[in-house]
Amino acid sequence: MAEKSKYDEEGGAVSVSGVGYEAGRKNVLLIGDSIRMGYCDFTKEQLKNAANVYYPDDNCKFAQNILVCLGWWADVIPQGEKVDVVHWNCGHWDIAKWHGEEMSLNSIEEYTIMLERIHNAIKRLFPDATEIFATTTPMNPDGTPAKNERTTAEIIEYNKAAVALMNKLGVKIDDIFEAAKDLPSSYYSDYCHYTKEGFDLLGKKVADYIIEFL
Repeated sequence: MAEKSKYDEEGGAVSVSGVGYEAGRKNVLLIGDSIRMGYCDFTKEQLKNAANVYYPDDNCKFAQNILVCLGWWADVIPQGEKVDVVHWNCGHWDIAKWHGEEMSLNSIEEYTIMLERIHNAIKRLFPDATEIFATTTPMNPDGTPAKNERTTAEIIEYNKAAVALMNKLGVKIDDIFEAAKDLPSSYYSDYCHYTKEGFDLLGKKVADYIIEFL
């Protein structure tokens, strides 16, 4: 199936990659920031014999953006209500201190409130899907400065709050922070993004977790 797109008067043009759709297969939706954008093709390749894998072509950014855009992404997936797994994450943008501000975009309290709202939206839009939340990955251990400051110590605190919430809500947790925490700086291309080898590792980790629920 060719890639589809749709125009919404509030959302503008939105699209989701869905090349290779096959009827009768399980359907997986991946949502997340530039870390997801780095590993999604590797995950799709790993799951090519098990599921149709979709993901937004754009960066899903921060929690509020995911909540607003979720319905538009759902609209461009064939039989969106029949999605079997939604694997999602946000964190780096939420934790970042933008343009030199002293405060994160979302405090931990604001972050967890938004995560629960996203969870509720996922349950409404994809009532039969297994929901999987992925933790936020660490910063480069060599201390390369971020364009918009955040630290691994802060990420750990946000992850703790997110995990506690997801456990309360009964959401599955894919701890990709744990998978990445001991990677050396040679696996990073900058302050938080990975080389091809690093994204390949994460993509396989995500696929291995998802396949348990297909």
